Amino acid sequence: MTDVHKVTLQVRAPRGTFPGEVVEGWYVVIDNAVVLTDAAGKPINGEKHHLAPGQDAHLLACRLIRQRRNSGAPRGFNDRIHYPKLVYRDCRDVPLGSFILAREA
Repeated sequence: MTDVHKVTLQVRAPRGTFPGEVVEGWYVVIDNAVVLTDAAGKPINGEKHHLAPGQDAHLLACRLIRQRRNSGAPRGFNDRIHYPKLVYRDCRDVPLGSFILAREA
């Protein structure tokens, strides 16, 4: 049985109160080729990426995991949603007891 290797990549650095973001991936080296797998060693796609002479399997796996992440959901898909501030405006033409909710310009 081949060893399953874990890769942890930083995809967004910590900034302010944001703790940062990492992505985990796993791979095995079979017949001088890198295959991306899940944590149990089951291939996640049928692709084998052959290693060039002297090429590092870990670096190739990092590149493949980063490419796989970037080709998925659109950028910012899992980010926080920033809503605009809302302000209440005084409108003299509005009947008493009602209000208008408007975006801050």
